[in-house]
Amino acid sequence: MFNVSKIRTNLYGVVGFRQPLNPNYAKLDAPNQVSSSGLFVTDNPYAKIEYLYDNVDYKGLSDAQFNTLLKQMQEESITNISARVFNEADYIDRNLLYQFAQNKVNTDTLPNGFIGYKICVANEKNVAFKVSRVLLDFDLTGTFDLMLFNSANIAAPIFAKTITIAASHQEEVLDWAVDNSGNTYKGDYYLGYISDGSVKPFKRDYENSDIPSNITYLDIEKISVAGHTGSTLFDLDSTESIDEATGLNPDITVYYDYTDLIIQNKMLFAEAINLDLQINVLSQYLSSLRSNRNERESERVSLRVIQEIEGQEGDGLVKITGLRPQLNRSISRIADEIQKIKRGYFGDWAKIDTMI
Repeated sequence: MFNVSKIRTNLYGVVGFRQPLNPNYAKLDAPNQVSSSGLFVTDNPYAKIEYLYDNVDYKGLSDAQFNTLLKQMQEESITNISARVFNEADYIDRNLLYQFAQNKVNTDTLPNGFIGYKICVANEKNVAFKVSRVLLDFDLTGTFDLMLFNSANIAAPIFAKTITIAASHQEEVLDWAVDNSGNTYKGDYYLGYISDGSVKPFKRDYENSDIPSNITYLDIEKISVAGHTGSTLFDLDSTESIDEATGLNPDITVYYDYTDLIIQNKMLFAEAINLDLQINVLSQYLSSLRSNRNERESERVSLRVIQEIEGQEGDGLVKITGLRPQLNRSISRIADEIQKIKRGYFGDWAKIDTMI
């Protein structure tokens, strides 16, 4: 799994387009001309800006819209290649913190201050988690800010949402994903709210209702920070374990996240992105709704473009190695290299002989 938005932002510009010499087609903005890898889509003689511009479905496309199209096409190729390389199931675990029935009769009185959970992520590399939702069980109505802190950022929570308690049981969708591509990876996380006595959680005093789930790679502890107010992180030494219910039952998914691996090794993906984008460009003007055949030069050129994409061989004809077969080989090479990198990311240890 990977964060699509982040890899698109970080890998955009790993390949680029060359500005046409023809001033009538010199329409590329600066970002679309950048290629940090030195690979350019338009070095393929059939992936011309002229062909693409003349065959976009909307004839009145502005230069800005054309550049947006090129950016979107590159982003699509970035996503396509990443998805093809990382195509295995990445989910590790998913559970509500509390799964057993709760009797809603008695309530807990909480101390004033921060109330919630300390979440520690195991040292297993590239493990991410997401708080997809939280189930709330309070006796009184009220409002508070639910916050997720990381120990690296004292100024503000990394996620926050104002919660209005309107029923004794309700669901709040969060989708708070903590991956490994930011500056708050690992460390300790704190999920909770500021208690001021305005809401009271129901006790978990019925049978097994207070037994938490074991969620793979996460260690979760109920905590309080007496007297803490506001939306900044507290002194970590001031946390104390508590027995009282928090009223919060987070639904947590744990999974492998490859966002950082992709970003830090983006040059490894450059060739495949370039090939995929060439195929995309060629396919765009092959499927054009524009009817002027001169805009695609001829049926002969269209046939040659198909050969360029798919390849051709045999029967006395010159062999053409297509872009798609090249792309498939490039994907296989990336997958091989990723396995080598993973061994470093996922904790294979070198054996050291310490005998003298």
